[in-house]
Amino acid sequence: MRVLFSNRNFERLREIIEPLFMGHEIKYANISEDVSLLEWADVLVKGTEPFTAEMLSFAPNLKMVCQWGVGVEGIDIEACSAKGVFVCNVPSSNTGNAEGVAEVAILHMLLLAKGYNKSQENLKKGKVFSPRGLTLWRKRVCIVGLGNVGVTLASRLKPFGVTLVGVNRSWKDKFDALKLDQFFTLDDVNAAVKGCRFVVLTLALTPQTEGLIGHEFFKNMDKDAFLVNVARANIVQREALESALREGHIAGCGLDVLWKEPPDPDDPILNMPNVYITPHIGGTNDEALRGIPAFIADNVNRISEGKLPLSCINVTSIGKAE
Repeated sequence: MRVLFSNRNFERLREIIEPLFMGHEIKYANISEDVSLLEWADVLVKGTEPFTAEMLSFAPNLKMVCQWGVGVEGIDIEACSAKGVFVCNVPSSNTGNAEGVAEVAILHMLLLAKGYNKSQENLKKGKVFSPRGLTLWRKRVCIVGLGNVGVTLASRLKPFGVTLVGVNRSWKDKFDALKLDQFFTLDDVNAAVKGCRFVVLTLALTPQTEGLIGHEFFKNMDKDAFLVNVARANIVQREALESALREGHIAGCGLDVLWKEPPDPDDPILNMPNVYITPHIGGTNDEALRGIPAFIADNVNRISEGKLPLSCINVTSIGKAE
């Protein structure tokens, strides 16, 4: 199979990628700037850039688009289905993705709880024993979205001794193992966050969740509460978050995702004292850099053997879209 990686940043991972794709041809190209190599490709491995219906028109041989990671919102799935092109993502669990994102969520919770920014200021001033931080122990934590990342996070937070509130579109039997202290459906998310010191967003970005977190949500959070977003930035209405921070509706937030990536270095949110930001590093770790390409390589092998790919978003709609 001829496998095209959608931007040249992937070349930095050649030593990891190419042994996994033995027996297949590999090329790298910035498809956002030059679509010509799409004509060559049987499989496209896509990063963060969009893959549109217009781009697809340059790819007559394409059989599968593989997202490097979970989120497929940048792919025109309907157009791919109409052309018989499989669209696949990589499950976050057991590939290093969900595990890494959950750890970054906990990192942000701890940075916020311990007042890390203030502690660094105090060091430079020669102060010790300040600021007075919080423990995660005995705090009420709300996880909004109990997909793979949310479930992974919940399992890691329980040993901290937290009271755990889960929010999901609907209840699933697998949640029994999480031993949640309380459960709410997504329709009741504003009620779920009341009394929670930490609210962590781990839900997928869909047309239904885009802009879900707005002014009403923040008014229902406690004034000493923190928001952590390791999902997608557009789930949160930026103006509502900035207003909540300025007006003291919440105490602070931690973000691993931003509305524009890479961000403008002059973006004022980067310098707000009660905001902690990491540059979308949740799924960037040693285990994910092995687990994600290994899963994609297995799907390429499956396609080459005439088998259906795994984790296929549109397997039931191939050829049915108009």
